[in-house]
Amino acid sequence: MFIPTARTVKRAARTLMPTFSYLSFRLNGSRLKGFTLLEVLVVLLVVSMMTGIAVISLPSFTQTDSFDHESARLKAVFRMLGEEAVMQSNDYGFQINLLEAGRRFEYEFFLYDAQYEEWQLLTEPPFNARELPPEIRLSLDVEGKALDIVAEDAPSVLILSSGEITPFDLHISHANNRALENRLTTDGLSDVDWAKE
Repeated sequence: MFIPTARTVKRAARTLMPTFSYLSFRLNGSRLKGFTLLEVLVVLLVVSMMTGIAVISLPSFTQTDSFDHESARLKAVFRMLGEEAVMQSNDYGFQINLLEAGRRFEYEFFLYDAQYEEWQLLTEPPFNARELPPEIRLSLDVEGKALDIVAEDAPSVLILSSGEITPFDLHISHANNRALENRLTTDGLSDVDWAKE
C-alpha cells in the first residue's frame, strides 16, 4: 500500500494547479474582453435619457385615469343616492361649489330635513363632499339653462323620494386635454347616465 508523503503531495499539487506566474502570463498574453469605462458611461447616459422621456410622458396616462375615475364615481354616487331616496323616502340635493377663486371644484350632497325645513350636508361616504383634482372642471345646466356656480340656499339638483330628479346636464371636462369630456344627463324620470352624442 502506498502512503503519500508531504513531498509527493507538494509535487502533485504543483503539477495539477497552475502557479500565479503561469496565470499572469496567460492574462497578459491574450487580449481581455469587456467594456471600457467610457462605454459603460455612454450606456448609462442613454438609459437615463430614455427613462426621463418615459417619465415625462406618464402624465397623459394619469390624466385619463383620474378623469375616468372621477366621472365614473360621480355617476355611481348619483345612482346610489337615487336608490337611497326611494328606499328611505328622503329628498336629497346636489350642489357644485368653486374653491380657490374658481381654480378647483367640489360637489356636495344634501339631505332635506322636513322637521327643521333645512338642507343638511351629508358627511358619510360615499355621499360626503368631494374636492376634485385641479384639472377637472364641472359645469351644470338645469332644465336647459346654464347655472352660475355660486353658493345658494338650496341645492341646484333635487333627487326626490318619488324617484324624480331635476332634469340636468352635468359637463365634466379636463382643463389640459379637450378630448376628455363627459356629460351626465337625465330627463328627470330616467336614471342618470352618459349622454349619447
